Amino acid sequence: MKKAWALFLLAAVMIALTACGSEETRTFELSEQGVDSTLVYTHKGDEVVSQSTENVLNYEELGIDKAQAEELFGSLAEQYEGLSGVEHSFDFGDEEATESISIIYDEIDAEELQNVEGINFEGDPSEGISMEKSAEMLLDQGYTEVEE
Repeated sequence: MKKAWALFLLAAVMIALTACGSEETRTFELSEQGVDSTLVYTHKGDEVVSQSTENVLNYEELGIDKAQAEELFGSLAEQYEGLSGVEHSFDFGDEEATESISIIYDEIDAEELQNVEGINFEGDPSEGISMEKSAEMLLDQGYTEVEE
């Protein structure tokens, strides 16, 4: 009975949040050359609030081993250290590495991110990131949108 009540309460909260025009998400995926990439954008209307990225890198498909991956990608991770509004991590497993990046746009410093490899903006991110322009850019790059 407690489980049923908890599920009902959770459903009611979800419906209430959706009805209030709260944040929504859009997910995009790309699998290419040994890397499976998933990007999840959280947005209110056309303004992106945050973005999370998960890249799964298959060592065998990339033609490297775990030690080589740690050497190659370990230095890449250094460029994310200390950035405002950005969390970054690598988890090196036996067969693949998982890179996780989380960006909260109202906490970032656009100048800090200009020299970070793999982060691209059209325009000034402090003026807001357009969900529609982001989706268009990703689709042009070969990503597919995952229907939720």
